[in-house]
Amino acid sequence: MSRIRLSGLRKTYGDTVAVDGIDLDVADGEFLVLLGPSGCGKSTLLRMVAGLIEPTDGRVLVDDADVTAVPPRDRDLAMVFQSYALYPHLTVASNLGFPLRVRGERRAVVREKVAAVAAELGLTELLRRRPKELSGGQRQRVALGRALVREPGAFLMDEPLSNLDAKLRTSTRAGLSALHRRLRATVLYVTHDQVEAMTMADRVALLDGGRLVQVGTPAEVYDAPATTFVAGFLGSPPMNLLDVDAVVGPHGVRARAVGLDLSLPDAGPGPVPDAGSSRALVLGVRPEHLVVRAPDAPDAVLRGRVSAVENLGSEELARCVLGADGGPEVTVRGPRPLGVVPGREVGLAVDPARVHLFDPDSGRRLERRPGAVSPAPSSPAVEPALDDRPLARSLP
Repeated sequence: MSRIRLSGLRKTYGDTVAVDGIDLDVADGEFLVLLGPSGCGKSTLLRMVAGLIEPTDGRVLVDDADVTAVPPRDRDLAMVFQSYALYPHLTVASNLGFPLRVRGERRAVVREKVAAVAAELGLTELLRRRPKELSGGQRQRVALGRALVREPGAFLMDEPLSNLDAKLRTSTRAGLSALHRRLRATVLYVTHDQVEAMTMADRVALLDGGRLVQVGTPAEVYDAPATTFVAGFLGSPPMNLLDVDAVVGPHGVRARAVGLDLSLPDAGPGPVPDAGSSRALVLGVRPEHLVVRAPDAPDAVLRGRVSAVENLGSEELARCVLGADGGPEVTVRGPRPLGVVPGREVGLAVDPARVHLFDPDSGRRLERRPGAVSPAPSSPAVEPALDDRPLARSLP
C-alpha cells in the first residue's frame, strides 16, 4: 500500500478559500478520517488527492512521487463515491470487472479477480444482478469491490455510508473496519459523522473553514481537544463550554461564573501575587463528567435548575440552567435514571482533572500544570501560541 503526503495544499475559487494550506501525512496502511462540518473543505481536499480537482497551490505526493499534475487514472488511487457511481446497465460482475477491462486485463484474469473480491465482500450470489436489483448496502459493497479489484495503492472514500439507514451504517462500518484490518490498506476517508470517525479511524484530521485544526487518534482529539471548535464539534451532546473568570485568590485560582465556583488547583498552588486579579477563560467539561448532587452538597461546584430530561434508553440527558436567575445551560449525561425531573434544583460535581480551559480570543486549549495555565504545545495542525505566560503571572 501507499503513503500519501500533502504539502501546502490550497484551493481557491475567486476570493473564496476552500482549502487553506493543508500539510498532512497518511502513513502506509493507515485509516485516516477527514472529519468536519459541511462546507469545511474535506471533499475538495479528497478530490485534489484523487486528481479530480486541480489545486491552486501545493503538492500531492504518493510514495514520495509528486503526482500533483498526474492524471487520476495514473495515480494508483481508487475512489469510492457517495453515490456509488455504478453502471446501471451492467451486472454486478461487469461492474466489478470494469476497471480491469479498461486496463486491458485478460478475461481469465478478470474472472479470477472478480470472483475473489466477490467472495471477500459476500457478493458471489449477486454477480448476475443489476444495481437496481440491489439494496443500498449491497450497492455500497459493489462500489467498494470495484475499487478493491484494482489492487490500488490507497483508497479514497467520500462519505460512502451517508446514503444508508442507521442500522445498515452500523453493520457496514464494522465490515469496513474488519476489511481494513485484513488488508492493512491505506484509506483516506471523508465524513461529517463523528461516530464513523471515532469507531473506524486510526487517526482523525479535523477541518474547519478549510484549515486543519487538529490531527490525532480518536482518543486524543476527544480527550484533549485543541480548540473550542473541536470541543464543541466532537461528542453527542458536545462539550459544555462556559465563559468564566479565573480569579486569583490567596490560595490559588478559582473559575467563577453564574452558578459556578470551581477551584483550579493546578493553576496556582499556594499563595500567589496579585490576589483579586482575574482573566477571562472558556471552561469546558464533557456531559458525562458532570455528576448530579444535592444543591447544598459540599462537592457541588455548579448549581442550577433542571429544564429538561431526555430518555436515551440506557442513558439520560438532563439540561440544567445555571444560577437562580437563568444563566447558561449545561448538559449532564449518565446512566438511566439520573434521578432528576424538570424544575428540580440540583448541584453538579466534577473532578477538576476533567476540566478543560481555552483562551477566549484564539479558542486555543490551555495546558494546566503546577503554577501555570498556558497554551498547549502546538501540533502541526495548530498555530503557535500567542501567550505562554503562567495564568497567575499574566493576570492584569
